[in-house]
Amino acid sequence: MAKQTTKTAANDMQTLFDPKEYQDAFKTWASMNARMASIAAEAGTRATDIASATAKEAFSNVRDLVQAREEPAAYGKAYTDFVQKQTELFTRTTQSYANETQKVSTEAAEMASKAGEDITDKVTATAEGAAKTAKKAA
Repeated sequence: MAKQTTKTAANDMQTLFDPKEYQDAFKTWASMNARMASIAAEAGTRATDIASATAKEAFSNVRDLVQAREEPAAYGKAYTDFVQKQTELFTRTTQSYANETQKVSTEAAEMASKAGEDITDKVTATAEGAAKTAKKAA
């Protein structure tokens, strides 16, 4: 049996690890990060759409409120109608944001779970490969 040197030990250590499997793991992480960024961008777009629609409706409600009225009592009714419309708008907007939050949460959890499974499988395969290589070398 040949004498083990520092150089041969370093070479033996390098053969224990398959760089392709590590590259695959990094690709999985990169893919997961790209998907997470996509989920965030889509959620941001939908949140912006909700905010824009809410603002437009709120301004429309204000326009209705500030119109000149013939009867003084009509101002009280206009204010009551405004408050009711704004309350309904607030409720719908809150529900829309809650739905979006739930959707994003579900998508992110599913994506993280799948990525976790993929990474676990790849790490396990890499460790098993390294263990077999080490066993053969021994």
